[in-house]
Amino acid sequence: MLKVAKKKPFPVVAIGASAGGLEAVTELLQNLPPDTGMAYFYVQHLSPEHPSALAIILSRDAKIRVQDAADQMLVEPDNLYVCVPNKEMVVANGKIELHPRDDSQLPYLPIDDFFCALAVAFKEDVTGIVLSGNASDGTRGLKAIKDAGGTTFAQDNSAKYSSMPANAIEAHAVDFILSPLDIARELGKMSKKGYIKQGIDEVENKNELDDSDPDFKTILSILHKDTRVDFSHYKMNTIKRRMHHRMSKCGEKTVKSYLELLNSNSDEVVVLYKDLLINVTSFFRDKEAFSCLKKVYFPQLLKSKKPGEVLRIWVTACSTGEEAYTIAMLISELQNDIPDKIQIQIFATDLSEDVINIARAGVYSETDIAAISPSRVKKFFTKEGSNYLVIKELREMCVFATHNLLSDPPFSRMDFISCCNLLIYFDAAAQKRAIPTLHFALNDGGYLMLGKSETIGASLLLFTQVDPKFKIFCRKKDTGIRKVPELVPRFPGISTHSNMTIKKHTYPQQFIKAKITNNNYSNLASVIDAILLAGHMPACAVVNKEMEILQFRGSTSLYLAHPSGKASLNILKMARPEFAFELRSAICKVIKQKQPVTAQGVEMEINNVLKTVSLVVYPIEIEGDEPLLLVVFTGEDDIE
Repeated sequence: MLKVAKKKPFPVVAIGASAGGLEAVTELLQNLPPDTGMAYFYVQHLSPEHPSALAIILSRDAKIRVQDAADQMLVEPDNLYVCVPNKEMVVANGKIELHPRDDSQLPYLPIDDFFCALAVAFKEDVTGIVLSGNASDGTRGLKAIKDAGGTTFAQDNSAKYSSMPANAIEAHAVDFILSPLDIARELGKMSKKGYIKQGIDEVENKNELDDSDPDFKTILSILHKDTRVDFSHYKMNTIKRRMHHRMSKCGEKTVKSYLELLNSNSDEVVVLYKDLLINVTSFFRDKEAFSCLKKVYFPQLLKSKKPGEVLRIWVTACSTGEEAYTIAMLISELQNDIPDKIQIQIFATDLSEDVINIARAGVYSETDIAAISPSRVKKFFTKEGSNYLVIKELREMCVFATHNLLSDPPFSRMDFISCCNLLIYFDAAAQKRAIPTLHFALNDGGYLMLGKSETIGASLLLFTQVDPKFKIFCRKKDTGIRKVPELVPRFPGISTHSNMTIKKHTYPQQFIKAKITNNNYSNLASVIDAILLAGHMPACAVVNKEMEILQFRGSTSLYLAHPSGKASLNILKMARPEFAFELRSAICKVIKQKQPVTAQGVEMEINNVLKTVSLVVYPIEIEGDEPLLLVVFTGEDDIE
């Protein structure tokens, strides 16, 4: 919340509009209570060359004070501050700062820029509102506010020009879709519900959303059962706030009634799940950080690789793929004039299959690519209608897949991991689980980059901080047993998926005992076949499109093992961590290309000796049956 001098903190509300916005914001101000205790800011597309009388016009019907924003003006509650022409507005230390307008970045998106800045500064204490207007300014800003835990509104079909609110709604960046009149009423309700007196985390419904509420715990159990995601270790304030939003939209006043709705309507479970996920990203989201990566860390990693080796990168919580493609652009530029290019594999993961599908497609709107320079757009995108498609070279560099950092097996042998703005949504226990997982996944000397407000906490034995400004850490050499702590459910009744303890394995000799009777040639043939198959057939598994193993062949114990916890035949959960990355990557390619894919040179420690193994994934199509995949594992001759 905004703190001014010794006065009580108060939330801020950012309003953005363009064409038709005057009528919409006038209606909002006419119906806005004069004592909500919030500070309001209004940004509208204005000509930089002409003075504006917008503040004077709006003050005629408003019940709160309306004034032009001025540099170093003290921010007070129940005031509306209007951004003036040819200036960019920022709020810092309880005051307004005005800076010259920056026209170097086109298209000019003042609403997005202002909303994003407020989201960074005030997090969940920001409400964003997009009213009538053309194009899509405001969508990125609403995403940032929602990402930070704030509340977002968009004008409904009453908008004179619907492009701006419609774009935000389509991007799933909006909590409430209402008329200006109803937005004003909702802001009034928010103030009365305790957002002001007690803070946004202590709303009137706090007792209904208490951690110990059995109905609340049952809802989390339903989500876990239906989506396989345990939200009990996410920050409860964010979970409860977003659940409260869904309850409001559905007209449910109690958690009990909302639980009944979830039990009777499976579609609402899906909607709630999607609303709880954080799917906010953009190209070159932190320009300074990406510039540092290109100048310092990526060149180091490329230089460390020999011809034929692969540089492996993992982008966690990749959302719709912008960050993965940003990294692909940077590395492509670094290798632009190098004849013997290092092969790059960028593995990008997210909980949401919906956003993974968007990322795989690689198609983005003009607003999405606004932060990319025209020269890069020309080099890395092809125009398709009104949208832009990432070029094939970058798409083939990236493998997108669903993955849960807290429950799925970790990857290994990564050179760089980006885990920006994910840990802030985890509680302490989940963070303690995530950090060792990321440590396990990295090579010695590999780099981990976190978000600006994130830290490795007490895991100083695992990482050395090499860049405090951009939160970049280097993996310390690990000589002992690696252990990823088990994540115990926060609430009783929620089962955990697996215990991810990883240690050195020893594999005993396999003996085949067969009883052969003298006059039974049929049995003899069967026994010989069994011995040959068991002793010489490569280990392999047949899986369906859900990655469930249908059949085993040969001895698969070197490569596949049952994790502790809930039983599962999912091959990605059973796979040894050393080749989990290659297996996922190969399966995704086969599904997409319908051609066999080979992954070679995977190192595994067996009987305390480092061995090299390979795997091949084949597509299988049987007439009248579902498509299947055959995964074949092969190792060195002396693997036993």
